[in-house]
Amino acid sequence: MFRKLKYSHISSLSANYSTKVSIDPNLKESFDAQIYKPRKHPGTNRVKIASIPADIRKAIKIILDDARAKSLHQESIKLKNHLQSRLLPPEEKEINLKAAQIHDSISQRTFSKINKELSQEELQNMKKQVQNTVFNILKTNVYRWGNISYDKPTSLQYLMTRAAPEYAVLVRVLDEIRRVLPDYKPRSFFDFGSGVGTGTWALNTYWKGEIYEYFCVDTSAHMHDLARLILCEGKDNVELPYKCYYQRQFLPASTDLRYNIVLSAYSLFELPSMKSRLETIQKLWNKTEDFLIIIEHGTNAGFRAVNEAREFILNLPKDSSNRGYAFSPCPNDSVCPRYLDHQTPCNFLMKYESLGYHSKSEVLADLYTYVILRKGDRPNDDPQWPRIVRAPIVRSGHTICRMCTAQGELKEIIFSKGKHDQTMYRCARSANWGDLLPIK
Repeated sequence: MFRKLKYSHISSLSANYSTKVSIDPNLKESFDAQIYKPRKHPGTNRVKIASIPADIRKAIKIILDDARAKSLHQESIKLKNHLQSRLLPPEEKEINLKAAQIHDSISQRTFSKINKELSQEELQNMKKQVQNTVFNILKTNVYRWGNISYDKPTSLQYLMTRAAPEYAVLVRVLDEIRRVLPDYKPRSFFDFGSGVGTGTWALNTYWKGEIYEYFCVDTSAHMHDLARLILCEGKDNVELPYKCYYQRQFLPASTDLRYNIVLSAYSLFELPSMKSRLETIQKLWNKTEDFLIIIEHGTNAGFRAVNEAREFILNLPKDSSNRGYAFSPCPNDSVCPRYLDHQTPCNFLMKYESLGYHSKSEVLADLYTYVILRKGDRPNDDPQWPRIVRAPIVRSGHTICRMCTAQGELKEIIFSKGKHDQTMYRCARSANWGDLLPIK
């Protein structure tokens, strides 16, 4: 299903002073004329800290007050920790393989101690004992996955603990589209696993008044109720501010309708297997007119889920409806060079202002992993600048940038004051984790 993996090791530090790089020629004149400055060039992340809009925040406070949700604070922290530590459900083949290995080991250990011929009844009892031992070991050694039932209290806990970081991450990811395509105006939006409505809030941060249809899918009716109530400013029996705002609990069977932006944010972990995840990704891709966005927690497991979806889409038969490419964060469509390095997922850090309901608002940070897939072929004028995949290391006279390149490799380059162009050095010096560096 997936392409053969090829891993390019990061070059040694001593060899990277001589790496030949230069500012993108298309930007050189703009830098020289000071139209662009190194701190604010076109590859810079423009969203540093995000806060839920004041009207949404006010509605959330009304809803939580009405529900007396302060008593749910401790449970909301437990839910947050559980969500961030989740693993993907184990596949049946994995469980069977592990069970067979444990069974062989226990059988050998058990029967090696017997020095007499067993009766048929004794043999059956011994086999039953081995099976029970294998079962008990499996219970403690295999991850016990289960999807979360979002009843009303759990939905409120989710709102309290996840609304602020999710909104911030979504704003940051959507800004990738807005930055590259400032004139792009989506007209329809499909949100799979819409939850409390963070996708709708984030979309309206950039394209309010442009969207004529919102289609939100979530299995929890309580989540739908919360999302609708928030849009109605916390008031019951009030007409929704959007005329074409639809909520469903299941993916529609129809394949005719397509949406400009399709989103799956923090939803893949609710699906019970790789098969169901990839079937869902295929359905979402079929509904995509322009962009499919997939976001998960920035853990190894979250990265695995996002990369799995990325590989699946990029390996589909290249007919007119399936053609697509990695719009962001990847500057290439190659196999992710971090796929085999399980200790370092391709993730990014987003700062956000907490909801401040139970305590004073503060600036926190959330790790996330994502991919934006765009329908069609990669444009010929796509600069494919390298993406900075870890926080640059800034030292006196030099800066170390770790980047994913257009060639599908990880590179670590030392930009020094004496050996590199002044503009390029200053761009590297002011770069942040997640930025694109405008170099060739």
